Amino acid sequence: MTAPLPPSVPPFAVLLPRLVALAEAAGAAIETCRRSGVLDVRAKGDGSPVGRADTEAHDVIAKGLSALTPGVPVVSEEGDIADARTRAGWTTWWLVDPLDGTKEFLAGVPDYTVNIALIHDGVPVAGVVHASGRGVTYSGAAGRGSWRHRDGLTARLVASPVAPGRPLTVVESRSHGSPDMAAFLAPYRVGARVAIGSSLKFCLVADGTADVYPRLGPTMEWDVAAGDAVWRWAVADGAAPHPSPLTYGKPDLRNGAFVVGYLPPPPAVVWLTGLSGAGKTTIAQALVARLTAAGADAELIDGDAMRQVFPGTGFTRADRDAHVRRVGYLASRLEAHGTTVVASLISPYRDSRAFVRAACRRFVEVHVATDLAECERRDPKGLYRRARAGEITQFTGLDDPYEPPDAAEIVIDTTTESAAAAADRILAWLRQPPAAAKDAR
Repeated sequence: MTAPLPPSVPPFAVLLPRLVALAEAAGAAIETCRRSGVLDVRAKGDGSPVGRADTEAHDVIAKGLSALTPGVPVVSEEGDIADARTRAGWTTWWLVDPLDGTKEFLAGVPDYTVNIALIHDGVPVAGVVHASGRGVTYSGAAGRGSWRHRDGLTARLVASPVAPGRPLTVVESRSHGSPDMAAFLAPYRVGARVAIGSSLKFCLVADGTADVYPRLGPTMEWDVAAGDAVWRWAVADGAAPHPSPLTYGKPDLRNGAFVVGYLPPPPAVVWLTGLSGAGKTTIAQALVARLTAAGADAELIDGDAMRQVFPGTGFTRADRDAHVRRVGYLASRLEAHGTTVVASLISPYRDSRAFVRAACRRFVEVHVATDLAECERRDPKGLYRRARAGEITQFTGLDDPYEPPDAAEIVIDTTTESAAAAADRILAWLRQPPAAAKDAR
């Protein structure tokens, strides 16, 4: 958080249990409506249903938040929503869906929830999801962690990455299924697909019941904020929050497609090419660490290390070509068995890199395009100095050519981008599902 919370917002240690009690009071109002059978359902302007349970839950929450945090504005699906210009000036505000999963509620399915989230500087810093039909409540807040409350018992939630090689459990919408989901999941090993309504999907990822929640269709911010808070803060004490692609305060309050949870990138061969000293190996090491943390089976192959395994490898064009092809073939076989390979080699010639691309199912060429002057200035192994002195011949960039890629998937210049930022950018690229045509190769 960059700005302080308003004085009217209690410390989260005080706020969170009060939010749980407020969400459960709204849930009790919903259950009273359900038992009475007086639902008064009508269609809203967008065609979605709304009934007496929605409005009564809204009234309970609006009154409770006004008393709990005076002066903090509220955006509720069932309330009067301030215009985008007014909301743009807010730093702290409540985001509420009094009854998420109205379709499930009307169908007698218990997958409906009360969602209350506190947004601060664009982040859901506290949130509660109460499923009155299931008798369970989830809560989470910055610095407090996330929790599951059921039958008087409270359990701390700490979500962990998928063990490498373990099939994924995917949680998806019950009422808003997507025909694209099968194609999206095609590159992954999926052990189970669980359909459930409302923001409970976030909570199942947070408590480890599921690994990932992909949503390929649109949602509104009030649909996701409370569950997103439970997911983000389901970490151990002192740990950074889980990353989330969701943002808050958009003019139309509408979300696009998103993926929350641990989704290891599909297997690939990431080929870092560039001059000696460009920063390839440093980026490769950072990327492998991130892949492993994300639950991927990842392996680093370094060109210099491979030369130690095959000490007879020389530096003629034919030798370099054979070296690249040897590493490329090994990488392609590891990829075929589900491993993401990160290869760091100068690999100066386009034709040998093209051979590796053709051998792999998903080849990601990363040109570490740090220029010669900077690489020579760094000279971490003293190789440029020795080459200038004539102690080394056929040195790439000086007396042997480097043929830069014509159309690398990613281009990095480590004079302006850190290795950590470069690794993050590559990982984000890898998280994109491969195109169907590429999968079929």
